[in-house]
Amino acid sequence: MKKVSIVILTMLIELALLWGVSILIHWELMEFLFLGGLLVFAIPWLLLYFTNHNQNVYYASVKGMTGADAGKVKVFRFRFSPIILGLVLFMILSLSLTVFYYFEYFI
Repeated sequence: MKKVSIVILTMLIELALLWGVSILIHWELMEFLFLGGLLVFAIPWLLLYFTNHNQNVYYASVKGMTGADAGKVKVFRFRFSPIILGLVLFMILSLSLTVFYYFEYFI
């Protein structure tokens, strides 16, 4: 139950954040919803990815320069925490809402 509440709270916070930004830049929420959700999901994914990449580069540099083992090079594995799951669900819901809202333009 705690994880479900974290997922729902994440989605509500993201909706409030995107709504505030859409008011700030004078756009409709529907125009900003999917791309904003995609951007908010991409930020933690890229931070985790580049943190892992930088650690791997450091470990390889130390091993190449000194021969000492600084650590193992690790494969990047994206883990789904409740917050990340909330971001993904929000992105999927916002995509479906956007397609439903602009459906007449797709035909």
